[in-house]
Amino acid sequence: MMNFNFDTIIHHMEKLSYTWDQQFKDTEVVCRKIEKDNFNPDVIVGISRGGLIPGVMMSHKLNVPFKPVHASTRDFPHWENYLPKPKDKSILIVDDICDSGETFEKLSNYIKENINHECDVRFMSLWWNNESDFEPHYFVNEVAKFSNPVWIEFAHENWWMEI
Repeated sequence: MMNFNFDTIIHHMEKLSYTWDQQFKDTEVVCRKIEKDNFNPDVIVGISRGGLIPGVMMSHKLNVPFKPVHASTRDFPHWENYLPKPKDKSILIVDDICDSGETFEKLSNYIKENINHECDVRFMSLWWNNESDFEPHYFVNEVAKFSNPVWIEFAHENWWMEI
């Protein structure tokens, strides 16, 4: 696997600033979509690092338990496999962005190959790269990152610069 210096790469990309206010509003929008869809997850799984904040917010809003999982293929690569508990009949896996789809795809395949009960597994991201092969069940914003390379700068990635 090649090592990339993402600081160098993103320095040359267009940056889109995604504010706290936008994230709060978009998290509310996606919660409404989930409620309208009558999807009632038994647990919300937040992927570290980007899915933790929206996952916790959704957990409180939807009154559903939260489980953090470290599943990163880029920043601080580490993989913690996740399987729903036997009592979990539906789960929602959350990340801030579905960029290549690799993280969601890997988790989805692992769950399908190793689960021993019926479970409705759905995915949510605040942003979806609509040129990736994986489309989350729920998303609010979309971007074509392969055609127009852009780095979405989330408020939680540089909050200290605003103080």
